[in-house]
Amino acid sequence: MSGFEHTVSPLRQRILEPLTQRCRMIATSGLAPRKLAQTLCIGGALGVLPLIWGTSLICFWLAHRFRLNHLVLQSVNYLLYPVQLALLIPFCKLGLLLIPWRPTVLPVQLSNLTQTGFSSAFPLLLWLTFKALLAWLITVPVLTLTVYLMLLGTVIKWRETSMTCSDP
Repeated sequence: MSGFEHTVSPLRQRILEPLTQRCRMIATSGLAPRKLAQTLCIGGALGVLPLIWGTSLICFWLAHRFRLNHLVLQSVNYLLYPVQLALLIPFCKLGLLLIPWRPTVLPVQLSNLTQTGFSSAFPLLLWLTFKALLAWLITVPVLTLTVYLMLLGTVIKWRETSMTCSDP
């Protein structure tokens, strides 16, 4: 016998595996492969939406409206929060390139936003958010549709595999 044999620890066997199976069951229960893929893709698209506020409410409304899994949708949305913050500036820059008119934003203006007060910064932030949302609207839905089509095939294969494994 070699020292590299695969042994399952009692902790993993008694606690982690049942917990993983239960989480997987809760996340996918009652969802057809198409709905699961839709939920994951919508959660991903909304997870990078360049709004610092409101994505949770939008996810809640969409999950209710289209009967998607709330747990999966919100989980994907929350998991992508760091990505949302990382993409905020690139979306703003792309928005500024797409809509070059109206107030241009200089780096000095961005650094002075905290000193000028909310009332004077609000119109500029609103305009930046609009431009970032336009950039998101042009890029993310196309990417989301592509990922959805790839994910749908993967989820269907995964479901078929899990169904054949559970049959006696």
